[in-house]
Amino acid sequence: MHIELLTIFILHKISFILGVIGTLIILVGTFDGLFIYIKNRRNFQKIRYVIGKHILLGLDFLVVKDIIETVFLKGSDIHVMDIVLLITIVAIRIALTNHTMKGIQEMRIEMERSKIHQKAIDEELEQIEREEYDLVEKVKELKQSSIDSLEKRKELEERIEKILKSLKEK
Repeated sequence: MHIELLTIFILHKISFILGVIGTLIILVGTFDGLFIYIKNRRNFQKIRYVIGKHILLGLDFLVVKDIIETVFLKGSDIHVMDIVLLITIVAIRIALTNHTMKGIQEMRIEMERSKIHQKAIDEELEQIEREEYDLVEKVKELKQSSIDSLEKRKELEERIEKILKSLKEK
């Protein structure tokens, strides 16, 4: 009799702890998503991905809690309605898990595509910056050569003037 009471007491505690863990995991995911939202308001995919992963894990703990409560703690007092309720809860949670898992996989693929796209954009920007730098350097060279050409032209004009002066004098 004492062993049965001890077992029931332990199962109640385990069930309670599993429920608390599942709830905490979901809350941590929610706060993590909120933190990401506050940090970067445009990153909705990442927010949904993080929250979705936490919901999936939290639901797994809550399903185990419900199974322990229904199967082990009700024992001989279990009724058909209890089993129907458990099956319904588990079925709903499995459906939620599958739907959320599919959404998470789609988001992960989309995030990977976004990273690849962002990398291509970054590479293109780097190429544009290099080309811009090269053009600026060429403009500097052209300005310098233009200045050099003007100086040479002035020198030539001065020499021509000197020659013309000397010719006039002769």
